[in-house]
Amino acid sequence: MRDEEGGVMNEVLSLGGDGWLLGGHPWQPDGPWFAVLGDPIAHSLSPLIQNAALRERELDAVYLPARVQAGQLRRLKEGPAGRLLAGFNVTAPLKEAVSALCDGRTDQARDLGAVNTVRVQDGRWLGHNTDSGGILTVLSQAYSQAGGGQGPAPRGVVLGAGGSARAAVDALLRWEVPRIEVWNRSRQGRERLRQWLQGRGLADRVRIGGLPSENPPADTQSSVYVCCLAGEVLCRGYLPDAAGAETSLLLDLRYGDQRPAEEAPLGFGFSDGLPVLMMQGGLSFAWWHGPPVPWQAMRGALDGALDNDL
Repeated sequence: MRDEEGGVMNEVLSLGGDGWLLGGHPWQPDGPWFAVLGDPIAHSLSPLIQNAALRERELDAVYLPARVQAGQLRRLKEGPAGRLLAGFNVTAPLKEAVSALCDGRTDQARDLGAVNTVRVQDGRWLGHNTDSGGILTVLSQAYSQAGGGQGPAPRGVVLGAGGSARAAVDALLRWEVPRIEVWNRSRQGRERLRQWLQGRGLADRVRIGGLPSENPPADTQSSVYVCCLAGEVLCRGYLPDAAGAETSLLLDLRYGDQRPAEEAPLGFGFSDGLPVLMMQGGLSFAWWHGPPVPWQAMRGALDGALDNDL
């Protein structure tokens, strides 16, 4: 399973009728292994990051991308396909389905109603969620670097109302942002988000409305925007044309080919989703293996992949 540099093969595992297939051939683990589950999953950068961390810590395990559909999750949990599986990450749209199968969940996972990280212990799935924590860390750091200071931004705006938007709202709440707004085109999506907030007793903390029909005016107070829109959707049409006198920041959770080719508004601080991916990955690693998290090795692997246009 390891190449000459100590890495693992890049093929995607798929769950067939008789078990795992790797490169079209039957595959079985010969030791503890970790995975990122999704469909599609070949685009994921998580294996690069996590395998670099495993090598740095000299842990005898591998991390592979695995194409798994929602209807196969129970089979993974209860059947031989889960043999020696020590933990895994989950991509959309499997996070809620995995949450429902977990035998235990952290407070963070329960609050969000979704799981993106699972630790397997004696066949039991213990679910956690690092999405909100990753967004919160990157937001607070990027806001400070943009000149906003050390405290929370006075205002936060989330574009979108899906699962990543829910994590972004949770991050803004944990950051204690006084004024939080969600803008979303779909009335159904807005209603689902409203129900989630009501279930947590937080409906009065967040203003929910539609996407603006034209660019809003420049901000009169420091603001952070978190773009959680689908990959093909431009966000510039929903943002001010330029920053006002106060600090404005755009965090677009998309990255690479997922993100449309558009510039942030003039004067805005900006970050794409790669730092969030890195932070989420590090938090997952700590959930499985404990500290220290080899941040430098993980960052080096990601930088190398980007330099080679992977």
